[in-house]
Amino acid sequence: MKEKAWKNGCEAKFEQMVANYHKEKEVLASMEEGSDEYNKQKKHCDSLFASAEKFFSQYQ
Repeated sequence: MKEKAWKNGCEAKFEQMVANYHKEKEVLASMEEGSDEYNKQKKHCDSLFASAEKFFSQYQ
């Protein structure tokens, strides 16, 4: 039972991470490419993606 609850909790956290990444990616798409803000947002998106990827690998 604990294992199932942990799995559901991890899935929910991963879904939240992915949703956050997609939200931030939409913000990035609305920015002018090459600007300082764009570069900061791109770095942020890359970081979110890496975190989600790492989380997925750990709990797969």
